[in-house]
Amino acid sequence: MTCAVIAMLCANILADTLGLLMACVVVSTICCCSSFWALPLVIAKANVFGYLQQAVYINIASPLMAFYLNSNHCPGNLPNFSYSFYNTVAGVIGNVAGLAGVTAFNYIFSKRSYRLTFCVTTFAQVLGGTTDIIMVKRWNLYIGIPDHAMYIWGAAVVSEVCYMLGYMPMVVLVSRLCPRGSESVVYALMAGFASLGHSTSASLGAILMEYALPVFKMQDDGSRCNFDNLPLLLFVCNVCAPPLVLPLSLLLPKGRICDDIDIDSKVVRKKVGEEVMAGEAGELSSPLPASAECAKATVAQDGHVKRMEI
Repeated sequence: MTCAVIAMLCANILADTLGLLMACVVVSTICCCSSFWALPLVIAKANVFGYLQQAVYINIASPLMAFYLNSNHCPGNLPNFSYSFYNTVAGVIGNVAGLAGVTAFNYIFSKRSYRLTFCVTTFAQVLGGTTDIIMVKRWNLYIGIPDHAMYIWGAAVVSEVCYMLGYMPMVVLVSRLCPRGSESVVYALMAGFASLGHSTSASLGAILMEYALPVFKMQDDGSRCNFDNLPLLLFVCNVCAPPLVLPLSLLLPKGRICDDIDIDSKVVRKKVGEEVMAGEAGELSSPLPASAECAKATVAQDGHVKRMEI
């Protein structure tokens, strides 16, 4: 994992876009293969799924920020948000919306299977990604919704809730799969793989903007105001790419989110429940402790020896 992070760091600093693409492919292949070699099968499958889930949700935050803030001072009808609104106001509202998303996840998906939950939350993330397309195409102005209101409701609220709904299942799964005695190591390893997938998604976004769909690229007149490809880029990255990981949900355990999972990917909820019910019915027998047995002792009282039971 450390070598993979260092390799990606060096590739981002030293390599060109084509070299970055090659580094992404090599590092991804080595990490996924080494997971099946070094980890138990159920943990390795979840590890690969978590990595690919983050990787296919391609990160293109930089052109979106340039569009919303109009960093290149382009003419035309752009949102022209201030930094205080974009970072502070929307950030605070987004954090509150994220807490609401965590609460909603607990009530909606706590008794659902991992596979169903990931399918539903992936489509929820796709729905959240469409709000940026609406603003870039300026459709919100056609229906009379101002940019600030649309951004708060769309990117800061809906997108954040959908993101947390998609983020929570993997967090719960990672915590369930950590074996007893090595929880911190396994949790750190799986969380590191997810972070590596996020870095890979940023690299894939840079590759797309370099070779396929350039956005805010330097023009002949020296300006960087061409964002004609931004709606299509958002559609590819936010709508088309995330569902690619859905067939890989078969790698996940079959259990529900509220179930405990052993190292063989088997649900232990039923066994524990039967033991609890049997214990409540008095069907479980346990040996009485020695202190609970009736013992006889000889005690001297008033000069007489008397046998009594305790």
